[in-house]
Amino acid sequence: LSLSFYHFLSLSLSLWYHGALSRSDAESLLTLCKESSYLVRISESSHSEYSLSLRCSCQGFMHMKFSQLKDGKYVLGQNSQPFGTIPEVIHYYTRHKLPIRGAEHLSLLFPVLVQTL
Repeated sequence: LSLSFYHFLSLSLSLWYHGALSRSDAESLLTLCKESSYLVRISESSHSEYSLSLRCSCQGFMHMKFSQLKDGKYVLGQNSQPFGTIPEVIHYYTRHKLPIRGAEHLSLLFPVLVQTL
């Protein structure tokens, strides 16, 4: 199996991955949640990229894009170490503070799960 297929599979099996959810719909879901609640979605500006949407008390919400490096690894923001998959990035920041200005005091604590029917 190709690495990109493995990444897609690991991402699509994650209950906090909401796929093609708009930024405003992400904010609607996060509105009722407490600080440090998060979800991952496909970026609205570039459908081949992904964004982390986070509930924070500072501005209410933050949306951060995952960047993919030339070697295929993912980083979150400018100061993140590289990870093989987005689920690895998420897992790491459930135990460590985010490297994002304005959210340095936060970790990813409360996943907003996809509601399946």
